[in-house]
Amino acid sequence: MPVQAIASAPADEPGAAWLTTDHPLAGVAARRCVGHVHLDPADLLGGVACGSAWATALTDDLLFAVECGLPLDIEPDPSYIDEIAVRRAMRGERLELTECERAEVRRRLAEVRARRNRGYRFVCSRAAAARREAR
Repeated sequence: MPVQAIASAPADEPGAAWLTTDHPLAGVAARRCVGHVHLDPADLLGGVACGSAWATALTDDLLFAVECGLPLDIEPDPSYIDEIAVRRAMRGERLELTECERAEVRRRLAEVRARRNRGYRFVCSRAAAARREAR
């Protein structure tokens, strides 16, 4: 029976270098990794999660995309504005926003400021005016 040996990749090969905190699934992998026991913190790939947690997160993401018929490679739209992120930023949360989202936050805050600083005209009915004259 043939035996196959699997050797680990040398340090100069990329291996799992793309599994870093910048990866879109880093948060998912980190949450999956919380319940795992790690003897050595160096076992965390990219300083985020263990290999098992990364494998589960990547597999689940792939299976969901295939099941829902989603494209595997998505080109981000630079003009897309995340409404939830904009609302959170308007409440004062510090988030990483795109330039379009920052411009939208500035526009909405200026609109709120203009609304608050606008002089109000008090319009009264004829009955209220008659009551004032009767005093």
